[in-house]
Amino acid sequence: MENMINILAELTVGMVSLVIAYFLIPWLKEKRLIAVVRKAVEAAEKLSEHEPINKKEYVKRILSSMGIRLSETVEAIIEGCVLELDLLISNVRDPEITDEKDYI
Repeated sequence: MENMINILAELTVGMVSLVIAYFLIPWLKEKRLIAVVRKAVEAAEKLSEHEPINKKEYVKRILSSMGIRLSETVEAIIEGCVLELDLLISNVRDPEITDEKDYI
């Protein structure tokens, strides 16, 4: 009976390890990738305020220098981060305030 409990415990630990390796690690890598791309996009935006640059090429160069392979997925993440930043900037520049009461 004790041997059976040890076997079940080892199987449970093995299954949990498998789930972590299969789902959690890729998810964490994706979250890290998105955070890195977002910072690179923000840096390109800030740099472009002072000198004219090709922001997308700047982001690609930064990612490549970090060893990130530029795939279609990475390109889509770049575009998403750019859109997110553009929306954030447009909301800051042009808030939809219709009445002074909205300030309170």
